[in-house]
Amino acid sequence: MKRLLCLASIVLACIHVAGQSVSPQALETVQTIRELRAIGLPNDAGQSGPPAKVPGLLRALNRQLRTLVTSTLNDRRRSGVASERDILLELQAAGWKEIPRYKWNAYGEISQIRFDIRPEYDPGILVVSTQLWVPCGSSDPDTAIYVFQGRARDWKLVLATDADFDPIGAPEESGMQFKVSPPDGNGEWYLAIAQAPPACGPGPTPSSLRYKILRPGGSPDEPRILLDRREPLNEKFQPPFRLEVEDDWFAVTKGKERKLDGEPGISIDRYQVTRNEITRMQPMALAPDDFLDEWVQLDWSEATHLSSPSSDLPTWHSILNTLAYDSTEIEFVQPCREQGGSDKVWLAGLWIDQKLNPTNRNERLYILISERNHAFFIDSVHTTRPPGCPGTARPLLTSWELPKW
Repeated sequence: MKRLLCLASIVLACIHVAGQSVSPQALETVQTIRELRAIGLPNDAGQSGPPAKVPGLLRALNRQLRTLVTSTLNDRRRSGVASERDILLELQAAGWKEIPRYKWNAYGEISQIRFDIRPEYDPGILVVSTQLWVPCGSSDPDTAIYVFQGRARDWKLVLATDADFDPIGAPEESGMQFKVSPPDGNGEWYLAIAQAPPACGPGPTPSSLRYKILRPGGSPDEPRILLDRREPLNEKFQPPFRLEVEDDWFAVTKGKERKLDGEPGISIDRYQVTRNEITRMQPMALAPDDFLDEWVQLDWSEATHLSSPSSDLPTWHSILNTLAYDSTEIEFVQPCREQGGSDKVWLAGLWIDQKLNPTNRNERLYILISERNHAFFIDSVHTTRPPGCPGTARPLLTSWELPKW
């Protein structure tokens, strides 16, 4: 009997010690997950938003995961840098039980926790992303990104931001991409994020791409926003977009539906990053017809830098800029190999629908486009076809695979 009592005492002592080792942050996090699991998914498939309690609980869960990650990273009892596995073990010790993805039927399941350490920076950089599973219907972000600087068990959170992610099952690169730039000559870096928020609610929703550039600010939650843009996106391309980052520029390459003729095309949003200034730069497209579509949508203050000196180009730009969406046809884009001393020259034939553009007097325009030093320029616009460039060749889109450049 005494032996049994001793064994029972040892077991109770072990449980007590184990209970003491569980962090309060992990216990709070697990409690919030339990509350979200208790809500469950709505039965009405047409419901456009989550139950009223969900957004507040998701915000709490993101805060709690952030606190848990930060405290685990700076736990001096550990022998090395914490990892994703350490966070999951903390949650399991607090009573969290992972559910197979095919059984997820509630908001806020933990889809992924990822650590990406970058020791080449000084001090080192650690990017931590936490992704929750929100079944397409919450206005609250379900992915949080934290950038820490430091080393070993001394990490300081310097930048925090939220983002949306595609529903479970979508390819990772189709939902969100983020990268920390290499340090520039002054040792400064920025965080680039490109994301395609999930379309929620009944009925078709136009796809969009949002991308932003952030630098550390006065506090982690108030980063300096250098750029925050939203653009239409054609999801037929695979992948729909691609993010590229260097120390002094970044680029988002995406499939798009052209404004001029509604046809699919490729757009490159490339920006020079100089301290806290952002300036769009070449290339803007990979083909002359796609560049023409980009050029007509720019303000003239930008388009003038992509135009050859000509007294009438500002007027033509204004005319093309005000054309109705999908109201033209690019009938041909013909190479003109014998034109001038430029690297390459093309002639584009543009038919304009007069019914959709009643104030426009020209049914056809002929536009000369040149490429010099791997950059496109609009050279001139004509109402009659200029001599010296015969033919009507038109490049056709043969693949939905997003090209690299």
